[in-house]
Parts: sequence; structure tokens; C-alpha cells
Amino acid sequence: MNYTRLIIAAITFCLAIPLSAQSYQATIPYQMLGGKMIVEMKVNGHAHPFIFDTGGHTALTAKACQALQIAATDSMKITDVNNVEGYHKTVHIENLTTPDNVINFKNVPSLVINEVKGWECFGVDGVIGSDLFASAIVSIDSQTRTITVTSAERPSTVSLRKMLNFTRDGGMPIISVQIAPASNIDVLFDTGSPGLLSLIESDFENIQSEASMNIVSEGYGEGSVGVAGQADKASSYRIQIPLLSVGAAKFRNLTTCTGKHPYTLLGVKLLEYGKVTIDYPRRRFYLEAFQPDYEINTPCNNFDLTVKDGDLYVSTVWSSTKGKIAVGDKVIKINGKPTKKYDFCESILNGIPELEKKKKTKLTIETASGVKDIIYEKE
Repeated sequence: MNYTRLIIAAITFCLAIPLSAQSYQATIPYQMLGGKMIVEMKVNGHAHPFIFDTGGHTALTAKACQALQIAATDSMKITDVNNVEGYHKTVHIENLTTPDNVINFKNVPSLVINEVKGWECFGVDGVIGSDLFASAIVSIDSQTRTITVTSAERPSTVSLRKMLNFTRDGGMPIISVQIAPASNIDVLFDTGSPGLLSLIESDFENIQSEASMNIVSEGYGEGSVGVAGQADKASSYRIQIPLLSVGAAKFRNLTTCTGKHPYTLLGVKLLEYGKVTIDYPRRRFYLEAFQPDYEINTPCNNFDLTVKDGDLYVSTVWSSTKGKIAVGDKVIKINGKPTKKYDFCESILNGIPELEKKKKTKLTIETASGVKDIIYEKE
């Protein structure tokens, strides 16, 4: 079930965080919660949970700053995941330490962000972003659920055949991937993005005539959530990509949706298919794929749903249900039984139980033209 995407990343440039010159290797365990990587770091000696987000900037919530008694010292202009620019206050974290106490990042610049819709579901106090690791090598292994941070006096030992260079200035892990037959686009590796690939409209328009892609559906619905708030309702396309190549790894029959991000995003699902290493000082990205070729073929819902004030509403309508239902229509029955009250956070983290693992479900929906029975299904 696809809910309104909750993407809390702030896209910005990296700032170097000075570390001691000695060699180090720290291990940060992570867990997956609602499509987010959750890690624990110590702020001035005390453990706090964070979202690990390679597409974002290190940040603390305003609530956490107040509890930690850290005062704002400056402000910074950022562009969030919805391409909205704005100024945010900044603070400096005196000590930000890995949970094994191996690395202590000192005087860390951090954005101050207000909690946005859905933030409370993850129980975190901020974001750990790419800027924190500007002088380090970071390896992410989904099989052990660990992030390894290593000093960068020597390059990674991963084969250069698995390496892609960063393509943009600024220190973010932006690399070039290929959509067959020969269309190259820049993508940001963003663990804050929940899918495998999220294609921006401009990239789609630029390569549509030369790349092998098919529009399978057109949708209209609620926007994703960034640090500046939720984007306005907008149209988007579902695009079927026969072949996406990330270095030597191939992903076949991938379906993605167009969006309005600053960059096309290569999301956290990439970690399901391989180990990722980012050598920030040398501007190198490595993907050690678990196998060379993947068939994706993930079906999508014919409309999307979200929970508001305990009730279930239509959040996005795709082509096959266009004209039958609309964004904001309320679901009142599931398979003939009245809907119960749903917890928003539970829906974000675990979905709606009555709709999980079923190919088709009959939903009774209140629309502007009356009550209708609509089949909710994958297509």
C-alpha cells in the first residue's frame, strides 16, 4: 500500500567536519522503520535516535534543541526534497559521537527543523546527513544492518570496476546511471527516499524521446513531505523502465513515479540489491551488487490511500480509477465491513492490516456523486 511519501531530507551542500588525523573505523547499527534507516548517535554524551539520510543535511528538531539547551547561532539556505527553498536556523553540536565511541565529531553544524507531518512516527530527534562524513568512507551493508565509517587516508579496497565518480560539485553522492539504450542521467543516492528510483519530471522530459520508457499511468494526488511542509497536489506519471544500469548492476522492468525533487533519487531500496560504499573525499560511489541482474516487476496500486484523523482517504488517483473517485474521497467500508479508526503512525510504519497481502479488496467509498464500490488492486 502506497501512502503519501514522507521524505524528510534537506538537499544541500556538504560541510567538512574536522576529525583527528588518526585512523579509525566505527560501526553504526541501523534498523529499518517505515522505509527509513534509524540509527543512534550520542549528542553531548547522551544517546538519541536519528534518521540516516545520505540525501540530507545533519539536523536536530526544534524540540530536541530545546531539550538539549542548544541555542541557534546562524541560519542556512536549503532546498528541500520538494524543491522548496528557505532559510533554517542552525546550531552547533559540541560532540556528536558514534554509538561505539570510536568517532567524536566536534562542533557539528546542524539545521534546526520543525517536526513535519509524520515525523513523530519515527520517534527521532533529527537527521544524520552526508555532510557529517565529508572526510570519511562510509559503507552500508543491508545484510548485517550496519554502517561502517572509516578514515580515508587510503582509498576503498572495493574493485574500481564497481566504482562510479560523483558528477556534481558539493560533496553529495550524485552519480550517473543509464536508462537503456544510452540515456545517462544524474541521480542522488538518497537513503531518505523510500523507493529504488524516483524520476524527476525534467529528466523524464529530457530523455523521453531517446530512452526506452513507457508511460503506464497518469496520476493526481498529494505531494510528498519535506522540511518546508507538504507539497501541493500535483499530477505525475508512472513510468516503466525496461532496463536501468547502475554501474555494472542491471535492474529490469522497474516502475517509478515522476516527481519535482531537485534531483532524480536513487533510494534506500538499492541496499536490498547490494552493498554501497561512499568515499566522500575522493568523490567515489561503489555498488557491490549481490547479483549482476535483477528483475523488479513490482505492481502498483490503482489508487493510493492515507489516514487522516483516524479515517481512510484517497490520496492519489491513477488512470484506471480516474473519474470514478477523487483525492479526498473517504473509504467507509472494506469488503462490506465498516472501517474502524486507524492510527496514522501505524499506517505509515506497517500499513492497513485489512489491505495487506491481498490482491484485490472491495472498498466502499463516499464520492461527490454518491457511494461507490471500487476494487482496490495491483496493476
